[in-house]
Amino acid sequence: MKNHAHKSKRRRACSAFSLFEVLMFIAIIGVLVGMAVPMIGQDDAVYAARDRRNAQELCSTCMMAQAADLNFVQDESVIDTVRAIVRGGMSVRGSMRGRVFVVPGLSDEDIQGAAKYLRVQDGQLLYTTTATASPPGDQRL
Repeated sequence: MKNHAHKSKRRRACSAFSLFEVLMFIAIIGVLVGMAVPMIGQDDAVYAARDRRNAQELCSTCMMAQAADLNFVQDESVIDTVRAIVRGGMSVRGSMRGRVFVVPGLSDEDIQGAAKYLRVQDGQLLYTTTATASPPGDQRL
């Protein structure tokens, strides 16, 4: 009889979690939550930073191409100008002859995002630090 009661107490003791295991579980959950919480709500800032970086790169490439006598600017249309830069072009004269000017790998979403920070004025593509609601010359995809 004593033997049977002793075995059931041992089973109950082995089937429970120890205080150390519970604390480790809470610590691991705390670390995971601590890493996840800062990521929530940053999507807009991350996308805006990516769009600004793309717009700066497009504007720089357009300026370099214009210095090499290659003009990507399309009739006051930001979207058409950006698409021309994404397609790229090669300079055929001057000291930059044979140099390719292109910004590859931009999706239509990237082009639309970057266009918010660009404008065409006096035959030049200009970068603006604030997003415009609808870029001048915007043509929906």
